[in-house]
Amino acid sequence: MHLKQLVNNKELYDEFQKHIDDLIYMRQRTMESANDAVIVYRQQGAIDVLRKLKLLKETVNGGSTK
Repeated sequence: MHLKQLVNNKELYDEFQKHIDDLIYMRQRTMESANDAVIVYRQQGAIDVLRKLKLLKETVNGGSTK
C-alpha cells in the first residue's frame, strides 16, 4: 500500500491516528513512572517522532506541517 492510499482513506487513516495516539499515551505513562533521566529523554524522543507521524497526511499531500 502506498502512503497516499493510507492517508486518503478516512477509515484507515483514522485507525492509524488512533494507534499513534495509543502509542503516545503508553510512552507518556512510561515517562511518568521513570526513575532515570535517560528513560525520560528516550520517551520524549519517541513521542516527538509519533507526533510527527500524526502529520503524515499533510506531508504526503503537500500541505503545511506547521
